[in-house]
Amino acid sequence: MQSTLEQLENNRVLLKLAADPQEVADAFNQAYKKVVKRVTVPGFRKGRVPRFILEQQFGKEILYQDAVEILVTKSYYEALAEHKLEPVENPKIDFEGELEEGKPFKFQAEVEVLPEVKLGAYKEVDVKKEQPVVTDEEVEQELKALQERHAELVVTEKKALEQGDFAVIDFEGYLNEKAFPGGAAQGYTIEVGAGRFIPGFEEGLIGMAPGEERDLNLTFPEDYHRPELAGQEVVFKVKLHEIKKKELPALDDEFAKEHGEFATLADLKADLRQRLQHYKEHEANRKFEEEVIKQVVAGSNVQLTDTLVNRELDHMIHRMEHDLAARGLRLEEYLKHNEQTLEQLRDQLRPQAEERIKTDLVLTAVAQAEGITVSEDELKERVGYLLQFYPPEVQKDILKGKNRDFIESVRSSLEREKTVQLLVGFVAPEEETVPAATVDEKEGEVKEE
Repeated sequence: MQSTLEQLENNRVLLKLAADPQEVADAFNQAYKKVVKRVTVPGFRKGRVPRFILEQQFGKEILYQDAVEILVTKSYYEALAEHKLEPVENPKIDFEGELEEGKPFKFQAEVEVLPEVKLGAYKEVDVKKEQPVVTDEEVEQELKALQERHAELVVTEKKALEQGDFAVIDFEGYLNEKAFPGGAAQGYTIEVGAGRFIPGFEEGLIGMAPGEERDLNLTFPEDYHRPELAGQEVVFKVKLHEIKKKELPALDDEFAKEHGEFATLADLKADLRQRLQHYKEHEANRKFEEEVIKQVVAGSNVQLTDTLVNRELDHMIHRMEHDLAARGLRLEEYLKHNEQTLEQLRDQLRPQAEERIKTDLVLTAVAQAEGITVSEDELKERVGYLLQFYPPEVQKDILKGKNRDFIESVRSSLEREKTVQLLVGFVAPEEETVPAATVDEKEGEVKEE
């Protein structure tokens, strides 16, 4: 197979390919082996019909479509490999005449390929790295968060429910005098004032006494995630069983002993400080790497096309649909809630898609320029680590080589990691000591007494 390459505009190329008579004959023979397995001729077992009998019965045209597909596919991918091209769409194929056995065959394939990346001075980026410091205040915040997580709820003798109390209730919601799905619970504990229910529900409980029953006439928000309830007027029938309050454990040496191998509260604080320091240093490294990549990408030149960007947008929308489905939502509901059309969402995501594509292309170009590769041992080690997070049947498929996409994804991820490490290594960071962002407190869990 002979091929020549002609560069067109907008990252498009034209491949001109020519197959000799022997290659054409080979394609027809392969086509015969495929076709003979799916036809039936009286007097012959399926798959055993001689070629000349097959052509007599059905005409030589029966082999034409498969022969063309075999020859074009083989020739096209060989040309891509020869010219080191990576297509971003299906090619447009034009034939020069009919495919005939014993004669050469020519065709053209026009296709858009990944753009050329012109790297900037990626070894000379200037980035300052934070050297975070943990403050005493942050340690105290973490200690208080730990205290909150080990609080207990105890029953009180209070006669009326107040803001900040915990109420143990039964409730059931009615829409048009009919109970609606998902609107009922028994023995449910709710913190009054936490804002976890629709507006008016928690406020409507204030003043209730244990054993009291009350009807709450409420309206679901217009943007509620369940369309059948959004904006609807409903009635919640509520019964209060108990009023509880949160009791925090004392912050002393006993508290420290109960929550780790610590002899004193001071030891616990030292451990919290160390954990915060580790977290902040991890975040500082992440931000440093991101800034290095950002500058390397900004210093490079890549001409993107609508084909590339739209393909990435399709992937982003698909991932968004998957994430929404995991939360029981549909994309249509999300768009309605945000008063957006699908096209407006795509326009909103376009800058992010462009940045992602450019970053991937630039990092790949750096890897090629620096000769970065992933060894089989490195790949095997990473795959082995990841397999523990998959069920046994998936592990077997991967180990048997049935999931090449997974293997190639791991290889690509490793190559990117090594490329980023190399780029970071080129930078001699000027460290600046600044307090990093405060670690968010995690929502406390409470135990029932």
